[in-house]
Amino acid sequence: MNRRPSQSRTGYDSFSPHHAAHFTASTPGNDFFDVRKKKPLALRMAFSFFLLFLALLAVNFLVNQFIHVARVTVPVTGLDEEFDGYTLLHISDLKGATFGSGQRLLSFALGRSEFDAVVLTGDMLSAHENAQPLYALIERLRAVSPDAPICFIAGDDDPPVTSSAYFTGGSPFAPWVLGAQQRGAQLLSSPQAIARGAQTVWLMAGNHLSLDVDTMQGQYEQQYLKALDSGDENEIELAKHNLKSLQETRDARAAIADGDAVIALTHTPPAFGEYSAEVYRGVDLVLCGHALGGLIRLPVVGPVFIPSPSLPRYGLFPGRSTHYGLTREGKTQIYVSPGLGTENDDYPFFFFRLLNPPTVTLITLTPSSI
Repeated sequence: MNRRPSQSRTGYDSFSPHHAAHFTASTPGNDFFDVRKKKPLALRMAFSFFLLFLALLAVNFLVNQFIHVARVTVPVTGLDEEFDGYTLLHISDLKGATFGSGQRLLSFALGRSEFDAVVLTGDMLSAHENAQPLYALIERLRAVSPDAPICFIAGDDDPPVTSSAYFTGGSPFAPWVLGAQQRGAQLLSSPQAIARGAQTVWLMAGNHLSLDVDTMQGQYEQQYLKALDSGDENEIELAKHNLKSLQETRDARAAIADGDAVIALTHTPPAFGEYSAEVYRGVDLVLCGHALGGLIRLPVVGPVFIPSPSLPRYGLFPGRSTHYGLTREGKTQIYVSPGLGTENDDYPFFFFRLLNPPTVTLITLTPSSI
């Protein structure tokens, strides 16, 4: 009679592959088996941190593909009720970046948000002076809010807005400026008034504040006479434009009443202490960009580096609120946009946006009694 052999239960079964998986063969002369050594704790922790860092970079990369909308309320002394809730969409430093086809992700970011006007504070073109992303941005803004005026100034990395070297039908404007104007944006070459009721809000470029109109009047008149003598159409158009802008600036300065609100657009934030200077007296709000929030920001610490000779340590760890967000100097409030792009020759090549997403800002004005 055949019987199945019983399973062996000898002690030698413990040497089966299953039981010996956690042993390694030893060299001759040692014990037959050693317990496999684990990797050092420091090495395992370093590997875990490396994986965590890669995951952070991946999440950061995905976040940087979208536009973040910041919302800031700015109290303005003496603001009339007609302007209570008046909202500016502040955009800076596009740097030729694209956010979806035709900048469609801007519409996605804004959603149903409403705004009364748009201000662009410079450095909108790429390093190769490609204006197409800017044109797409303006067209997108037109689609989102057809009635909102769009005003822009140039940044330090943008080409000059006017020059006698431009030969576009005798116009003194740069081609990229003409393209922006054709799409409904307005170069802020002179102060613009926004009137509601008995009060006016003035939008002014930073150079309108310090412009010596009397001195420049004589210089521009000489420029115009020389252009007439030369017969150069571009020189003539440039001189006409300069004289017209100067006169409009003179008229606007004379028209600003004590109760009016003044908003200045600059690209580069003025150096520390300049806000209290005579040039900014009477300015309620300054909107600017340029610094890109330092690109790399750390929790609590803020920006790692903002290159500027006016900052301590040339901008290394300058402080959380330095050239970022809403601050106050005397009676003047300053908002510095983190911007949208990344191209900037002032930063080392390895700098990129970290914990600092591309941002546009909805700035809402509200009355203040202070």
